[in-house]
Amino acid sequence: MDIQKACKNYMQRSVVLVAGLCAMGIGVMLTASLPLAVPLLVSALFVLTIDMASAFFFQWVAARHADMLPSFFTGVSGFRFLLALVVMAVWYLVADGMMMKIFFIVFLLFYMVSLTHQTVFVSRVSNRL
Repeated sequence: MDIQKACKNYMQRSVVLVAGLCAMGIGVMLTASLPLAVPLLVSALFVLTIDMASAFFFQWVAARHADMLPSFFTGVSGFRFLLALVVMAVWYLVADGMMMKIFFIVFLLFYMVSLTHQTVFVSRVSNRL
């Protein structure tokens, strides 16, 4: 299996998924007049940052320490979860009630799509290694 090609596909799919979610969010924002611009931006940046970083680190781990991949995948999931909690805690401290609910819904949607994307990637890569 070509690890670089798999990581490139993973990053491309991440960008497409985030773009699709942002397009849907913008559509909802325009039709329902909800203030979704900042939650969409924060959620998109979070997912893209985590996905790109995990893809780059995956290439490094797969090339040098392939026997550590199960631990790597567990670590990435744990780090993603802890970072998501930090982002939501900061938003909780700075936002009012309605904006907080809107942000949590948008952010959790992005988070779940990203988590599903990573799970599919891990299952495909694990079966081929």
